[in-house]
Amino acid sequence: MHRSAKSEKRHFEKVCDAIVAKSAAHSAIAASWRRSMLHYGLTPDQRQTTDRLTAAELREVKQSLDLLMRVAKPVMQHLFRTVGLSGCCVILTDPNGIILHRLSNGDDDTAFNEWGLRSGAVWSEANQGTNGIGTCAVEERPVLIHKDQHFRSTNIGMTCTGAPIFDIKGKIMAVLDVSSARDDLGLDFAQVLASLVANTANRIEADHFKASFSNAQIVVADGYCPNGTPLLASDRADLLAGTERPAGLKDAERSAVRAAVARARGNMSAAARELGVSRATFYRLLKKHSLNGVGDPLPR
Repeated sequence: MHRSAKSEKRHFEKVCDAIVAKSAAHSAIAASWRRSMLHYGLTPDQRQTTDRLTAAELREVKQSLDLLMRVAKPVMQHLFRTVGLSGCCVILTDPNGIILHRLSNGDDDTAFNEWGLRSGAVWSEANQGTNGIGTCAVEERPVLIHKDQHFRSTNIGMTCTGAPIFDIKGKIMAVLDVSSARDDLGLDFAQVLASLVANTANRIEADHFKASFSNAQIVVADGYCPNGTPLLASDRADLLAGTERPAGLKDAERSAVRAAVARARGNMSAAARELGVSRATFYRLLKKHSLNGVGDPLPR
């Protein structure tokens, strides 16, 4: 489970060299390393144990995400049946990296507990440096952190792949992660896992959206989108005609537009394609829902 002192020293030097060389401009991993050291004040050789919530604190966090938990658990079970026998665990966290639910085989429980991957543990980037959960939450995109791409030397034996789950307002509400501590897990297989995790996160997000608007008509937009299935709790005619509708559906339409922009990371053309509307119609929707005002995260 533990890396040798020599390998940890090499990793420390590798991280420091990348930061000094300002590789962050060219590498997302190096950018995360730089945040870990210069913004969060961490060092690769730290022996700090993983922070963990009390039972009462964890219960409060879970209650705030009750609908998500109910929707996510059966989907996670399906994913675990696919990856569990390969020595992986499936994890759901809140956006702060707090582990809410973990699925693992009994034989692997001890190993994952030793790594700190247990309920209530905090795997934010600020706490652990570059890792599949925390870095995914910060960057709000699927990430794969393979072994020595982790920031802390104590974590370089792991491979973690995380994918964000957005709420009905287009804000990140959770991270789905698959982690493995197997030494023989190669990068090629890890990339396959990353794709599977991203697809599963999209399914949880879609199921949560549908459950949030159980009395509304859910419309699936035409076309393929690599960031998930575009959903609207409205009908296409109302969307294009701009007619008035109940506040709940209007909020859902606004949320769908925000989510599309969040997934497209501000690319308006890509967001319009995801919703299956023209760019001109998309800008009318932005104006209609006041999504380009001061303080809103969307581009002006």
